[in-house]
Amino acid sequence: MNKAQHISSLLLNERLSFSNLYKKAIFSKKTDLKLKKFLDSDVKDHFQLSNIEKDVVTIVADSPSWATRLRYNIPKILDIMNNQLNFNTIKTVRIKVKNNF
Repeated sequence: MNKAQHISSLLLNERLSFSNLYKKAIFSKKTDLKLKKFLDSDVKDHFQLSNIEKDVVTIVADSPSWATRLRYNIPKILDIMNNQLNFNTIKTVRIKVKNNF
């Protein structure tokens, strides 16, 4: 008989496949908030950190114009990720535009 479990115990259960996905989402959200603390207030509300994988950070911007403004900030984003947030290995920042379907 299966016993009912609290959702938090399921989300943190290492044996369940979605546990790692959940943990990655939480980690990305926390990193996104930290990154935004270092960037100018006009830019920070128009993007979301989407993924960190190996040496690449992917950021999704609200629109093409915000993506362009973020591209000007790539050197600053690299510096923040490697020196302020201690990732140390980030070499590439990819900026994508959110699809609004």
